[in-house]
Amino acid sequence: MSEPGAACDTYQGMTWAERSRYGVYGVALDYADRTGAKNAFLDTVHQQSLQAALASQQRRFRCALDFGCGGGRLLPLLTGYADAVYGVDRTPECLALARAAHVVPPDRLVLWRDGPFPFASGHFDLVLCVYVLLRTDLLENLLPVVSRALAPGGVCLVLEQLDAARGLTPAAYEQAFARNGLLLEGARIVRRSSGSLWLRIASRRVWPHWVTAALACAERAAAARGGLQTPPAGYADCLFVSHKRDPDAAALG
Repeated sequence: MSEPGAACDTYQGMTWAERSRYGVYGVALDYADRTGAKNAFLDTVHQQSLQAALASQQRRFRCALDFGCGGGRLLPLLTGYADAVYGVDRTPECLALARAAHVVPPDRLVLWRDGPFPFASGHFDLVLCVYVLLRTDLLENLLPVVSRALAPGGVCLVLEQLDAARGLTPAAYEQAFARNGLLLEGARIVRRSSGSLWLRIASRRVWPHWVTAALACAERAAAARGGLQTPPAGYADCLFVSHKRDPDAAALG
């Protein structure tokens, strides 16, 4: 495995530092959304999907990590399921946004760009990774780091994009999980980027939260009906739920 280095700093022709100027939701989602309606919808789809996955685990976590936390939009969700929550990111400007929200102590938001990972192997029993593994080289280089940070038996939630044009197929993810000792429990498409009636409605205006939440529920249900297939055009948000293989338990089995 080689470190991706500066390759992580730019996505779609813009650096993450530049994207941070658009705020917590702009850096993580659509920086071009001027009203905030579209980003509220996208964030709600993510929040609902992740909350359902966390609730299904029926456990309280000791220590959770948001890997690539950006401006920290998902840190409040993690605090509801873990006793201690940390975030790591490679962009100082993004971490500044996360610290300004005062969701977790500032010393738990850690800058990591290169070199040894700033946490011991197996330090976390929950790791969240959302919109970080956006290219095949990042999937190849960063998923091993995620796996090493996770304790045996720990849960890994990866919400990333399926996109055939970038080689991000279900098979590519499944193979990467297997190579890194992550046992896949389930995968579910939660949003499709093209042809979504619910996204079009949600983006028309700033709705009350209950309307946005209802539209997000409808989007998640419609997206899941298509099965786990790479979309022929655009991309799809897919939530992968896995856990770290326990070598001792495997040996006993």
